[in-house]
Amino acid sequence: MVKEEVTDFSFLRKKVEVPEKFRFGKWSIVFLALALVFVVLAVKMTFFYTETCGDLACFQAAMKECDKARYTNDFEEATWDYKILGDEEGNCLVNVELLQVKAGQLNMEGLQNYEMICSYPEGFVGYPEKDLDKCHGRLKEEMQGIIIENLHRYMIENLEEIGKKMK
Repeated sequence: MVKEEVTDFSFLRKKVEVPEKFRFGKWSIVFLALALVFVVLAVKMTFFYTETCGDLACFQAAMKECDKARYTNDFEEATWDYKILGDEEGNCLVNVELLQVKAGQLNMEGLQNYEMICSYPEGFVGYPEKDLDKCHGRLKEEMQGIIIENLHRYMIENLEEIGKKMK
């Protein structure tokens, strides 16, 4: 048998007619695009939206329920940023960032923009940075180092008084 070589490819140019029921009109495409936008927004609002609280009461209510929220607390000594990350194994995770050190805290200037994550039982309401035992991260480690340095300095400066009190 001899194979014939095909040199005429005109059969490839033939247009295939799509049945009417499978054709998309421009309104169908617009509808699909709007539906896609709606689905993307719904997913974003459900899984990624974080409420920004303007006051402490709003943040405390969110913390009590462990709802995602963010709050910037501007104290005299420092400005803290709190962000509730959500629930993990019955504990509410809160990211704490030291935004600015203003006054009063020795050696704390170097801790600006450091963060730690604190874990509290659901229903807890309070300032996360007050109980370092429930936290982990660079900010906690650095704060503990400063506390130890200050305690050491205090003991050295007051060694005589401490000795008298122990007798």
